[in-house]
Amino acid sequence: MNRRSGLLILFLLVPLSLLSQEKSLTAGGFIRGGVFLSAGDYENDVNAAFGDAALTLTATDNFSFKGFTDIRVRLGQQFGENVNSIILREAWGMYYNKFMSVSAGQKIIKWGKTDMFTPLSRFSPLDYTLRSPDFEDAELGNLLGEVTCTPAPFFKLSAVAAPFWNPSILIIEPIPLPANMLVELPEGLNTENGYYSYGFRGDFTIGNFDAGLQWYHGPDLMPGLTLTNADYTNPIEPSIAVKGVPYIINSAGFDFETVLSPIVIRGTLAYTNPAEEKEGNEEIPFSQVEWVAGFDWMPGVLRITAEYSGKKVLDFYEAPYDPIIGTTIDMEEMMELFSTPGFDPVEFTRLQIEAFNRLYNNQLYEYYHAAGLRFEAELFHGRLYPSITTVYNFTSSDLLFRPVLKYKPADSVTLSAGYEHYSGIEGGLYDIIDDFMNAAYFSLRIDF
Repeated sequence: MNRRSGLLILFLLVPLSLLSQEKSLTAGGFIRGGVFLSAGDYENDVNAAFGDAALTLTATDNFSFKGFTDIRVRLGQQFGENVNSIILREAWGMYYNKFMSVSAGQKIIKWGKTDMFTPLSRFSPLDYTLRSPDFEDAELGNLLGEVTCTPAPFFKLSAVAAPFWNPSILIIEPIPLPANMLVELPEGLNTENGYYSYGFRGDFTIGNFDAGLQWYHGPDLMPGLTLTNADYTNPIEPSIAVKGVPYIINSAGFDFETVLSPIVIRGTLAYTNPAEEKEGNEEIPFSQVEWVAGFDWMPGVLRITAEYSGKKVLDFYEAPYDPIIGTTIDMEEMMELFSTPGFDPVEFTRLQIEAFNRLYNNQLYEYYHAAGLRFEAELFHGRLYPSITTVYNFTSSDLLFRPVLKYKPADSVTLSAGYEHYSGIEGGLYDIIDDFMNAAYFSLRIDF
């Protein structure tokens, strides 16, 4: 047999072998409509109104490969702006066998075992502005590759790499900004050099005890705000330009989960250190240590989830000025500052932006303590799903209260009603956003 004949037989045998395998292509998705009605002092009674749809496709041979696609289409209005978008939320392919898997594409990867506080999730950005009755819709896919291997039944090793920076979308645009202030925020894949990221995670299972150890290097998902221009030709209304930029971090973490019947206990310890010096760089945060402890308990039809989160900010110092956003300007104090010999208005503005970054990242104080509590129930044979979630930051006094009621009159139909309430002390983050984020909502979703 010559070489050409051998190749011809090979090309014929490969398709025939694939056809002989059991392959499937499964379509799914949903169609949904909803409205958010403002409960704060927002200028529009209708906070958001939308009709959206999702189409998912799963291809697999149930043996060695799997592919998944999630496409989202949305039409409507949000915060007074028209929304017309088609988003490829996920699109990835995977080859796997008994010992390893290799996947690549647009994918959502969530590292960490905790629920309400997730300091170990480094690869999946969030859209904090999205108005949706399904809170997981805020999760955005990232373009990346992942390799996992299982050298032993009790151990799995994962390696993830992303070539670009895909940042989270901050709640900035709806905030009333100071006069003549322009904020430019990044969105989508940013392809500049040095924006790549990578991470490694090992997961261990010993009896009913699961533990994970991980390392991450790359841009933080949260962009930092940096001053790009400050023109004080008119000191009463200066022209200020601010831009959201990446900053590189190194992060190490450990988490665990174990069952002490009937309670599931979990915890996390994380250390984050920016790669660059903070001094003179307003966009870069302090190094910090975070810890989380919590449990799940399911007495009957009720599920109770509780978590506590703590943080220590390292190399801490007090912010010399208030954040540039969210505080009322004291003109008498401003005139006194500007009349001080040697006062630098540009440096003053830079430090105000640094203070806002610290406010957004919960780094205005050296220690932070917060807790979350969620009650969920499944009633009437899975037709009614009431839940209440409360998260309170004892240090910043930020409070989130979110009651939700879901009713399924049929297996593929879900009616949802809920309320989102944010509140905090004057000048705090939730005080800044409560006017346009506080809302009651209603939606109808049909799955197929």
